[in-house]
Amino acid sequence: MTTIVLSGGGGTRLWPLSRQSIPKQYCNLLDGLTLFERTIKRNIKLSDNIIVVTNVAHFDIAKSQFRKVCPDKQVHFILEPCGRNTAPGIALACLELDPEENVLVVPSDHIILDEEAYQDAVNRALVAANLGYLVTFGLKPEYAETGFGYIEADGDEKTAGEGFLLVKAFKEKPDRATAEEYIAAGRYYWNSGIFSFLAGKYLYELGNTAPEILLASKKAWEAARKSISQNTEDVIAIPEEAMLSIPAESIDYAVMEKSQNVAVVPCSLGWSDLGSWDAIWKIRERSGLEALEGSSTISIESKRNLVVGSERIVALVDVEDLIVVDTPDALLISKRGSSQNVKRIVEQLKEKGKTHLL
Repeated sequence: MTTIVLSGGGGTRLWPLSRQSIPKQYCNLLDGLTLFERTIKRNIKLSDNIIVVTNVAHFDIAKSQFRKVCPDKQVHFILEPCGRNTAPGIALACLELDPEENVLVVPSDHIILDEEAYQDAVNRALVAANLGYLVTFGLKPEYAETGFGYIEADGDEKTAGEGFLLVKAFKEKPDRATAEEYIAAGRYYWNSGIFSFLAGKYLYELGNTAPEILLASKKAWEAARKSISQNTEDVIAIPEEAMLSIPAESIDYAVMEKSQNVAVVPCSLGWSDLGSWDAIWKIRERSGLEALEGSSTISIESKRNLVVGSERIVALVDVEDLIVVDTPDALLISKRGSSQNVKRIVEQLKEKGKTHLL
């Protein structure tokens, strides 16, 4: 099996720690390994081949972090000069593989706490993939979340004995009432962004549902392969002009929502996409492994505060439920529960021309 690690995201919702130069997957968010390092360490146990798809600007840090956790393992890099979303990135990686190769596609900026459950879900996904399905991992919803897309499983559970269900539909992020209806129905799952299939099956389905993406991806891959001077056996850099010619689209919109051969593996993985500082708070609190306040924090009559990123003393006096993110050139102070609005800070920085802070 080959694991394709998607590592091109920007993570602006975790500003000011996550920046364009060092996106969230490469940041130390949980007092230990980065999310990228955790992803590699988790998946190297399951896979004999790793392909990392990342931006060329992040190649050095991705390579360094990979070597930190896997000094003796082989890794293959596909370097994108610009992001075109997940459907093309996965296609470029699949073009490197034998059509019959089992593929596991994973984001590098999520966390999974229950690795035993993860391994079980991967094994069940491989069964479905070898039967010809495009497989997505559906997380059993823990509450009526409005910030995630949902997967509706078919009511006919004829494949349940094999550990997977057929997919009836993909649903956009719902409002609160709709999310509660999904929870009550019991056949809806959070869309995790983790997938499994045969490499050739994905390219075949992409050719049916988004042929323009497949054609442009093939041309970009061929152009990269011809550019011997820029590439090695383990590193392929896609030319910028060729990359820009590929339509930008996610795997969900380009393939999964249009295909008639999609299955879902229901699972509970202790998962979070860590899409906000509030999500960082929740996963730290849930794991019980990392302190909410660092060693540089002095806390007096204060509680339930998250302090991240500081190398200087941060003193808290008689405050509760704050998020404090301290970096050398920017300081974020937010009330817990409001950190989704960090994206508005990023928008204002762009408007003010302060792009050096992004």
